[in-house]
Amino acid sequence: MATWKLEENIQRDMEKAQESIELYGGHVLKAPNKYEIRSGVVVAARFADKLRRTAFAVFGGIVPREEIVRATSELNKKIYEALISMGVGKLDIVRITVEAAVEGGRLIFGEPKIEWFVPHSEMQKRLEECEKRFAEIRKRIESLLKEIP
Repeated sequence: MATWKLEENIQRDMEKAQESIELYGGHVLKAPNKYEIRSGVVVAARFADKLRRTAFAVFGGIVPREEIVRATSELNKKIYEALISMGVGKLDIVRITVEAAVEGGRLIFGEPKIEWFVPHSEMQKRLEECEKRFAEIRKRIESLLKEIP
């Protein structure tokens, strides 16, 4: 990516971060230099932008921009891999929460907590499938018990 494009993206993120501070506040101070940042409820495809902007909002005056970009890139890669392994689709709804701290001028993120919101209709379908499988298992157990003298 060209340097000017990266600068343009960072500038846009800084502007959105300021807007985010004023409107939503997506972070909680847990201790000196230790925060909990949240994506809010978002479409999975947009989590990275939300977390990066929240990190800019919280840490913009504390650590250099390049450090925020580096640290959030690593975090977002980790979260992306977790979402893929969970089977989360791009249009699924998620909320991500992660603790972050500043240590020696470096931004350090903890383990992210990923919440995946599944529609009620999907949960109902899964419940019906489980009930059907349970009924089949119960029938097998009952037939095995009849075979015991």
